[in-house]
Amino acid sequence: MTQPNLITNDDLNAELCTVDGSEHDYRPYTYPIPGTRRTRTSLRCVWCHVVACGDYGESDPCIEPHHHAVPHRTATGATWALGGCRNGGDAS
Repeated sequence: MTQPNLITNDDLNAELCTVDGSEHDYRPYTYPIPGTRRTRTSLRCVWCHVVACGDYGESDPCIEPHHHAVPHRTATGATWALGGCRNGGDAS
């Protein structure tokens, strides 16, 4: 089974993809979960293949690259602190 073609914010290609000031172009990407017969769908940039922090099934997911160091941010402009919840609570 082939490994999914995915990167996180730790990969330099994720930063280089938006160095000109553009945003990642996220689209649904379905891939096999290694070691299982299941698949997962994530939002992945069509150019650099970085995965978005937010889950595909969320109504307004975080569009920062997975493993980002800045506050969470959605396409509609909602933000919240790392380690926190969208509604102001903590993630625990």
